[in-house]
Amino acid sequence: MSDPGSAARRSLLVVDDDDDVCTAVARIFEARGWLVHRTRTGPDAIALLRGDLPLDAALVDLVLPGIGGLDVVRAIRARHAACRIVGLTAMTESAIVRAFNQAGADGFVGKPFELNVIVAAVEGP
Repeated sequence: MSDPGSAARRSLLVVDDDDDVCTAVARIFEARGWLVHRTRTGPDAIALLRGDLPLDAALVDLVLPGIGGLDVVRAIRARHAACRIVGLTAMTESAIVRAFNQAGADGFVGKPFELNVIVAAVEGP
């Protein structure tokens, strides 16, 4: 776990149009020493990726305004090959999970979720 004051803080991008999800996820990861960037739409996430945003992990909802989560996952993977990407959605059918994996996600968490499950998915094995 990183020290919150450390210069080498891990960076997490949370892309979800649900403010409650973004707030809960941001709070838990910020308490664990992560620098959290939040966006509510696919286009906003893509715009962030065009900059020099360092990114260690991303949590991406499937259904987003403007550009869908699968396209956001593909864009993250293209720009940040080593980034850990976790898909997030209430639709947990195997075809959805497979689509996230094919787009480049490393993991998947269904909604509703326990915060400890999100932490384990993002921080990895």
